[in-house]
Order: sequence, then C-alpha cells, then structure tokens
Amino acid sequence: MPETGEEEEERGATRERALAGYQGEPGSFSARAAARAGRPLGFATFDRLLRALLAGEIDVAVLPAATHGAGPVVEPLEALSRVLEAGGVPLEVREEIAIPVRLVLAAPPGVAEEDVKEIHSQPPVLRQCARLLARCDAVPVETHDTAFAARRVAELGGARAAVCSEEAALEAGLVVLEEDVSDVKPNATRFWTVARRPHAGGAPPSVRVLLFSGTRLAAALHDAGAEILMLPGRPGASVGGFATVPPLELAKAAGLAAKAGETLVWLGPAPDHMPPPRLKEAPRVTEVREATVVTVGAFAVGGGRRAVIAGPCAVESPEQVMRLAKAVARAGATALRGGVFKPRTSPSAFQGHGLTALRWLRDAGDAVGLPIVTEVMAPAQVAPVAELADVLQIGARNCQNYDLLKEAGAAGRPVMLKRGFGTTVEEWLSAAEYILAAGCKDVLLCERGIRTFERATRGTLDLGGLLAARSLTHLPLLADPSHAAGRKELVPGLARAAWGAGVDGLMIEVHDAPESALCDGPQALLPDDLEMLLDEFGLLPGRTGSVERVRRAIDSVDSSIAALAARRLELCRRVAEIKNATGRPIRDEAREASVRARFAESLGKDATKAAGLADALIALGLEAEGWRDPGAG
Repeated sequence: MPETGEEEEERGATRERALAGYQGEPGSFSARAAARAGRPLGFATFDRLLRALLAGEIDVAVLPAATHGAGPVVEPLEALSRVLEAGGVPLEVREEIAIPVRLVLAAPPGVAEEDVKEIHSQPPVLRQCARLLARCDAVPVETHDTAFAARRVAELGGARAAVCSEEAALEAGLVVLEEDVSDVKPNATRFWTVARRPHAGGAPPSVRVLLFSGTRLAAALHDAGAEILMLPGRPGASVGGFATVPPLELAKAAGLAAKAGETLVWLGPAPDHMPPPRLKEAPRVTEVREATVVTVGAFAVGGGRRAVIAGPCAVESPEQVMRLAKAVARAGATALRGGVFKPRTSPSAFQGHGLTALRWLRDAGDAVGLPIVTEVMAPAQVAPVAELADVLQIGARNCQNYDLLKEAGAAGRPVMLKRGFGTTVEEWLSAAEYILAAGCKDVLLCERGIRTFERATRGTLDLGGLLAARSLTHLPLLADPSHAAGRKELVPGLARAAWGAGVDGLMIEVHDAPESALCDGPQALLPDDLEMLLDEFGLLPGRTGSVERVRRAIDSVDSSIAALAARRLELCRRVAEIKNATGRPIRDEAREASVRARFAESLGKDATKAAGLADALIALGLEAEGWRDPGAG
C-alpha cells in the first residue's frame, strides 16, 4: 500500500533526527539520555563511541559527565580528554541533559538480599553505593553498563545481584530486593552531548566547557565561577580536568591563557566569541543572551518572572477606572491597563477620552500602587502619553506602523508590541527591532490572536507562534486572551492554555458592568472572575483589607492540595498493587526520608513545619497501601 503524505512526512522527520551515540545497552540511563538528543545507538566502550563521532558515523556522542553530589564520572571524561589532547577534529559540548537516576538492587527469583555474594554494575554506579556494598559484604563486579549487569546476573543466576534501573531489572526478569540504593539522594546524572564543531554561524552551545591542567588554571577557573570536574592525576599533570563556565562568568574566563606545561582547550567557541543573532534581519531582538526582565515598580516580567496586566478596555470615567483599579489590584494583577485612545473599526464608535482619561488612569494607578499601560496610536501622541504612562502599548493595527514604532522606541518608556492580525512571527520580531533600534531597552511582545478562517472567536490565539517566538528572542512574551476570544466565557480557558504554555504574562480585560461598557464589553471578565483565575495561577492577592478575599485565595490553594493529596493516595494504591504482586515490602523508610527532605527543601523558611506535613502524607499513603504496623496491638 503506498504511503500517505503524513506517513512520508513522519519518515522524513525520523531520517532528519540526529544519530545520538551512547555507551551501553538499551534500557540504560545513557540510552535514555541519548533518546532525548536523537536516535540512540549504543557502543561497547567510550573510546569506540568517540571514534564513531570523529569518523562521522554519528552526529553526537552522549557522555555522562557528572552525578549529583558525587562529582565527575571519570571514565567518559578521561576518554574525552584523550581525544582532545590528541588533536584533530575540534569538538564542542552542545548542551547538558539531566536524567534522574533511581537505582535498585535486583536479583534472580528466590535470592534474598542477605544471600548476595556479588553485586554487578558500572564502576561509577558502584562508587555511589558504598553503604550497600558494606552492608551486604558482597564483592563488586564491574560491568560496562547497568542494563548489561541486570541481563548478566539473570543469565548467571546464583547468589548475585545487579544495581540498575527498575526497568532494566524487570526486563531481565529480576526481582527488586531494595529500592533507591544510591548514597546520593536525590540522584541525577548530567550528560553532555558532544559534537564535531560546526562551521561558523552554527547554533551556539548552551554550555561552555573546557579541558584544563595545572594548579594555576584550576584556581583561576574556580575564581571565575567555573564548576571544576577533576580527573585523577597523571604524570606531568597532577591537577586537571574539565570546567563548565556559567554564562554570566564567561567574561572572567575569557582572559585565561595556558602557560608552559599547562593545557587549556575550549570545547566550542572561545568565551569571548559572540554568537550571531538567530535572525540576521533582527539582530537586537534575536540576540543570543539571557532573558530580558522588564521591571516597572511592582511589575516585573520575563526571565522566570510572571505578571498579569488587567483593567478596562477603555477608560470611561474617573470613577469607573478607580473602581476597576482597586478591583484588579485586589485580585493580584501587577499592572493596570486602560485605553484612552481607542482605534475602532467604525469611526462612529467610541474613540476614547484622550489625554483627559490618561490623567484619570494615572491617578487610579497611583492610588493602588500599580504601573499603568495604555495604547498610543500616532507618533504625535507618544510624547504627551509618555509623560504619564509607565508602559506604551502598540496595538495590533499599528504593529507595522514604523514611524510610530520609532517614535515610541525613543520615548524612554518600556513598549509593549502587540502582534498584528496577519503578521508572521518574523515580521512581528522585525517590528520590535525598530523599537530597540530607536533606543528602547525594555520591549514586551504580546500575542493577541491572528486572523484565520475561524469565526467562532474574534481571533485565533496562536500559541504555536508564541512558542516559536520563544526560541528566537530574549524578550518577554505575553498573551491577550480577551481580544483573541472576543467572548468572556472563553477567556479563562485561553488564559490557562497560554499560562500552561509558559508565557511570561497575560493581559486581561476586566469590567464591573460589561453590559454597559463603551468598548469590548462582551470579552471583559468580572472582577470576581479575575480573582478566581489569578488564584488558580498562584498569584498572591494584592494588598487588601478584606480577610474574605485572602481566604478565598487560601481556599483555592486548599482545593489544589486536596486534589493532589487524593491523586497521591491513588498512586500509592497503584504502588501497593505492584509491590504485592512482586513480593516487595510495602514500607520503604529510605523513600520516606527522601519525601521529608523534599518538603523541607520546598518550604524553605517554614521547613521546621515540613516534617509534620510530610509525616501526615506518608501515614495516609501507608494506610492507602494497606500497611499494618507489626508492633501495633
């Protein structure tokens, strides 16, 4: 049967995926990491893996570099250092991939833990299980891979066990004797994807790594903020290894140079190399740099900080905007929006009260401690609006009004640029380039729905375009679900979708009498609706004298906790089913200790109360699993 177009496209995508080599066998943690980098292909040794990379047999080599709390993984790093010191094809570390590692002790059916005489696993894994080896008084047997160790133990049988993943143990037909046997908790391995260095202009690596030797360089790199992964001493180079340098510390490391008897090899571009922008036509917008954070008073968005801008579509009167300012501040919004100049499809529609309304908006923002955001429609409006407004908004109709973009960019205020109805992502970013080129340092991008054939909504909120823009720009990205929906009943769902997709912020229209609003009433949420939505997103209420308002937020948190607790208990019952079927004990005190540690870490300043909360959840879980205290009467 001939292939369909979709099948051909899928096959083509598979062919285009990078071939990612790893050391080991299917089912190993290395195989799991390689699958994230491309199509995994296993090799018997690290040296053979790297030879395949140099020969072009694979696109990237995935090497375990460091484990959480246990330091460098020596064997692959030594193999990599041998290749680098031999010279030839230059290599670079493209990215790091973190894989959670949960190790189990597994043996053939019928073998008890006290009977085990040999424990098979990889050398790095065995080093992480010193307490287990000492307790079992067993002989460690080194293998090249954890999955192979499980299979080998199953083939040999007898009083042997393997330390491996649970998946590898089950695949080999072994019985899990003990869970989470690593001395390191929580445990994870950081893998490097190593590639032959591309031609100039290729995608920049996400981590800068270098090979070094010499005490002087080790000290200098440490002072420059590098993480040092030491290798065992070798003749002529008693101190050496690899170092990873955080982006903020690259400048300090840029001036380092090797002296006689020292080695200094960067795996990738030198630290003073400036990666090219992602789009040549928009070099400022698509510059490869840390995420921009735009801050105005209590409003901060970008780089992991999230915000909500809320308020009426149009400022109708001083009383109206003051009421709504208090409402959105109480809900938890961090900026107040309001239109004073309104671009309308019909000239007979309400056009806004102009600069008079801007004064009303400013007074309302000051009264509740929120910065104000308002739209400018023409270059002549920019200067007078910038005197009072904190953020200038460029609407969708003016996304490519280049005179306006340049004027707003030179006003000395942050600028929020909405995407046009029919503007592509690249055109949107190029429009933002005009604003940055005019001198503005703080630009926000807002997706508000594009025009498609769909008529059920006012616009189509293009979350795919937002995610595509995320990979191209360092600027904060926001979404306006109100204008995309055109109907208030759709706004919360679109807001959740955008929030879940990872936008930095939302712009939401709010009105306390939408049926009589002078502009866009059908898409405005009521203040109570905004409160419930922001409680759902975990934003704290604004300063308010209302105990009831804060208690509603607490109720929302309690509902989430209760739902999560119910889900946790159901998962505990699933665990109990598996344990009962495989003969494992229900209670795992090591696991309980890790749960307590996780709660203590998450609660921070309130960690002293964490143990009680963790113990309560553990007790509920044990009850759900059917555990009975043997010491109880």
